[in-house]
Amino acid sequence: MTMLGVAVAIGAPLTIYLWRVRRRNHEIGRGLAALAGMRWREFSGFVVEALQAQGFGADRLESSPKGGQTADLKLTRNGESWLLSCKQGLNYRIDASHVASLADAVRFAGASGGIVATLGTIQKDAQASSRGMELMDGQAVWALVEPLLPAGLRRELGEYAQRRNIRELVLAWVVALLLGGAVAFATSNGADSNSEGEDAGVSAPSTAASTATPAAGEQDSDAPTAATAAQDAPAPAPAAVAASPPPDSGLDETQQRRKVVERVRQLAGIKQVSWSTRSTLLVVMDGSVADGPAFTGSICAILENYEALRASRLQLQPPEGSDARVRFMQCRNY
Repeated sequence: MTMLGVAVAIGAPLTIYLWRVRRRNHEIGRGLAALAGMRWREFSGFVVEALQAQGFGADRLESSPKGGQTADLKLTRNGESWLLSCKQGLNYRIDASHVASLADAVRFAGASGGIVATLGTIQKDAQASSRGMELMDGQAVWALVEPLLPAGLRRELGEYAQRRNIRELVLAWVVALLLGGAVAFATSNGADSNSEGEDAGVSAPSTAASTATPAAGEQDSDAPTAATAAQDAPAPAPAAVAASPPPDSGLDETQQRRKVVERVRQLAGIKQVSWSTRSTLLVVMDGSVADGPAFTGSICAILENYEALRASRLQLQPPEGSDARVRFMQCRNY
């Protein structure tokens, strides 16, 4: 996968999440902070006004919550009394004890029910023992009073959330591009390592055999016999060249080396083939075809198709157990 593809795969879902979820969370968080900064009477007035849509009406509105007072407001609906407790602080944690106190106040006042509205959170133990009380945390209170807020305040909250969201989007795409580049780089390095491993040789035994015999071959090259001199002479370009496939155009040198290994391996009389060095092609014979111009000519015909490899040296390794010696030859001089 390309760098751009990885970046899009990471950045697109992040963009959707940031725009649809985080932007709204920024707006709600800023809005709750604005409600917490109001006077208690203004905050509770918004709550009561929002509850009017559910049929509630304010029977008494205190100017501020009294110390130790469980319920702050008394509401009426269909002739029945309800108690409302407004907890304005963002750090309020309504637990089971708060619910129990409001339930006792409801029974004492002979009310039909109670409502807790807080800008903080409702603890799990309070939710589990609600005793019929309506519990509203910051998210629920915001959804209730947001439509009643002044248009200027709502516009300010939206602009703030959008600015925060744009900064997060830019950061998200920078991270996505960096991760895409890292993945593309790691993938490219992995592919290069695999190709180098294939060119290094088919198996370890051939390397051991080649390192054990070249010294003898190099000693013999100083005083060659007539037969050996004839074999070591550059092989003439055989007629098989005309029948070989055209060169593979557009391949880099590493790919060309891999192609040479694949094609030489398919020739008769070949047991194993690999590049022992960048300029030496190691060919291990299986003994089914005699070493000679016809045998080496077919290998040279393949090398002839690759301009960068035409002058490579052949290291001809006799079959295991043979009395023949390792010999070196070059299909074409530089």
